[in-house]
Amino acid sequence: MDIANRVPTRLALDLLAPQDGERILDAGCGTGAALEGLLRRADIRAVGLDPSETMLASAARRLRGKALLISGTIEKSTLAPASFDAALLLNVLYFADWQGRMVAAIHRALKPGGRLVAYVTHRETMAGWGFTHAGRHRLFDGQELAAALVAGGFVPERIWVQEVPVTRSVRGLLVRAVR
Repeated sequence: MDIANRVPTRLALDLLAPQDGERILDAGCGTGAALEGLLRRADIRAVGLDPSETMLASAARRLRGKALLISGTIEKSTLAPASFDAALLLNVLYFADWQGRMVAAIHRALKPGGRLVAYVTHRETMAGWGFTHAGRHRLFDGQELAAALVAGGFVPERIWVQEVPVTRSVRGLLVRAVR
């Protein structure tokens, strides 16, 4: 998946623009590829969260102690309020509940002025993918993505959604929201 997500990850890291000294959460960190990219760009305090022990083991091998890795889901995490300068959610919001609990947990964990950057593949692209019909994925267009962030506590005036080409046949959505 790291290869398939190379372009969305690069675009999201560019948009996040990490700065030295920041504490950044990669919620749904998977193999640690995005955390590795963040650590190459700035001297940050990196935290990765993922519910999969297999993914966390892969991230641990990749990062060799350069990030704090936490097992668990975003909604059930014990992230301290206002403890992060930024949060990255790559291909994670597909699993967000309609009540906004996942986004609310990230919103709480961000400092005032903290930013969230997320990527999802556009619903029209995913409509043709068989695994998305199992009801396991929440699909988004730009308005639906902004609405999901509003449901979690972000205000509309501080949410920016951009449609981006990933390949000739894949369109994605990048979002930046500021607490």
